[in-house]
Amino acid sequence: MLTKKETPLLSFDNKQILDTPPLKIEKNGGKKAYLFRNTDGAEPVIARHYDHQFRPDAAYKASLPDMTETVDSVEGANVAIQQVGISGFRLPLKFATPAGEALTLEARVTGTVSLQANLKGINMSRIIRTFYAHKDEVFSLDTLAQVVHDYRRDLESMSARVKVAFNYPLLVSALRSGLEGYQYYSGSYEAVLEENGTLRRFVELDFVYSSACPCSAELAEHARDVRGVYAIPHSQRSKARIKVEVAPDTSLHLEDLIHHARAALKTETQVMVKREDEQAFAELNGAYVKFVEDAARLLYEQLIADRRIHDFQVACSHLESLHSHDAVSVIAKGVPGGFRADFNDFSTLLC
Repeated sequence: MLTKKETPLLSFDNKQILDTPPLKIEKNGGKKAYLFRNTDGAEPVIARHYDHQFRPDAAYKASLPDMTETVDSVEGANVAIQQVGISGFRLPLKFATPAGEALTLEARVTGTVSLQANLKGINMSRIIRTFYAHKDEVFSLDTLAQVVHDYRRDLESMSARVKVAFNYPLLVSALRSGLEGYQYYSGSYEAVLEENGTLRRFVELDFVYSSACPCSAELAEHARDVRGVYAIPHSQRSKARIKVEVAPDTSLHLEDLIHHARAALKTETQVMVKREDEQAFAELNGAYVKFVEDAARLLYEQLIADRRIHDFQVACSHLESLHSHDAVSVIAKGVPGGFRADFNDFSTLLC
């Protein structure tokens, strides 16, 4: 016989409850409770149960309702939707390096297709299944081009786009000490398949650098020269977002944009530093002072010379240490019908 301390647990819908004396609750006047027992002691109207043993066969799966096969079910205006799909889907992908190696990174996928009028919606799971069909391949812009073709075909859509975002690591040497550390670059590859069958490919990079103000440097030197006053010019961590459209029949890697940004701006933020590296970085900033306007033009100069780049847009933000606001600039190549200097989401450029 069980003692009082050995009171068993009672189970109801997989919930464990102690066998304690019932609470004194007022009657509810016969009102229904749909999911739980009510205070009159009546069982719930809906029995909740999950059958762990059930396995659907082909006939059962064929009988399941499909919202994409419904008619007269569109809510709101019965018009086409230019893009609908998923964002934030994550999976590990192998990315090709310029040396031909495979680098496994966490990827964040955005995939969308167009939806015609009269259709209720798309089969969202097909987007993920299409991507998983390529998950073991070594990823590049060419792989993404194949994915977006499969994607549009599988969803029977007119247009489609797929964007894969990732953080790309590169081992970077310190300026003078010889130390090394990994710098991570936020980047993405994107493929767009338009209704007429035109394929467009894009590469995007966020590049973080230091910007020392030329005006502040001049004024600090004036204070030292004229009045013998020691002054420190202001500088700040800054970010450039570079988005390029890759020319047809050419190949471009994220590392190519990284090299362009380094060559243009010179003052990339450092990973590992000793005192000699910190001194070198101060000298580097002194040698390459720059306004936000200078940063945009320096990047333009690099990108315009690369024939693999059909079009580009550059947005720069200097997170001012002098002001309570940021200094920003935007520049585009100026291709007819291409990128425009209409970037305005500068809050995403916070470092």
